[in-house]
Amino acid sequence: MSAFRVMSRRVQSGFGLVEMMVALVLGLLVVGAAFAIFQSNQRTFSSNQGLNRIQEGARAAFEMMGNDLRAAGGSACSNVARPDVEHSNNTRETAFLSTPVSGSGSEFTVTSADDDAYPVTTATTNSVTINVAKVQEDNPSFSVADAFKAGDFMIICNASQLYVVGVQTVSGNVVSFAPATPLVMTADPMAPAPSVLVSRFRQHRWYLASGSLMVDRNDGTGGQRVIDNVGAMSVSYLRDGATSYVASPSLWSDVTAARVNLTLTGPTAVDGNTTTRNFSSVVNLRSRVQ
Repeated sequence: MSAFRVMSRRVQSGFGLVEMMVALVLGLLVVGAAFAIFQSNQRTFSSNQGLNRIQEGARAAFEMMGNDLRAAGGSACSNVARPDVEHSNNTRETAFLSTPVSGSGSEFTVTSADDDAYPVTTATTNSVTINVAKVQEDNPSFSVADAFKAGDFMIICNASQLYVVGVQTVSGNVVSFAPATPLVMTADPMAPAPSVLVSRFRQHRWYLASGSLMVDRNDGTGGQRVIDNVGAMSVSYLRDGATSYVASPSLWSDVTAARVNLTLTGPTAVDGNTTTRNFSSVVNLRSRVQ
């Protein structure tokens, strides 16, 4: 009986070199595409983040500058309150009453009373006693020491007269000041005692320095940085009755509005390009609006 040997073909299994190379190339293409998408998303995120920071900075800057400009020349005092005719106005009284906005085409200074005003119970020619009980009806935590400190300037007024004085000391509810007023404000025959108010004198200078928008609050601390990455700042002013804004009005006391322009740049460059935006805001002076 014959014996037969059954021969079987050896079947190749696994990947060949060509297949492995193709798979490697495809894998690299997928990784490269994913990396390109990641880089694109990162650039888009950086660009959007830079734009958001620009917009947030502009919003904060214009809100703060707008609040100052709107309040220019404003106070809780009567609009007709003025220093005594025989009184020589000091520089702060002149700024408050005549030029609440001044400056140039690249900066501006705003003068006003602080937002809070406090009633007075009694007064002398160089001191006032603040009616703390009345103030605490709306602000239970109020104390005179929180409102005023030595070195501050203060506006004191009644229905007919107004003066800007320097705070000397604060003791309890009593604030002493200099120079002395020509008369006792609570004893003015032309104005009742309840009309006497005091508030902190406020004078802010807005300007550009080393690429940052700065504000000097005239409190001895110097300029404070508001926002960075400011490329340019320009200011123009509108006089009463005029139709165009100018950088140097001939009569500052007639200024009724101001226009502020800011150029802001993003904090980082994307693909070598820096995001830049121009912003502009027009603000009316409330004390000058008829």
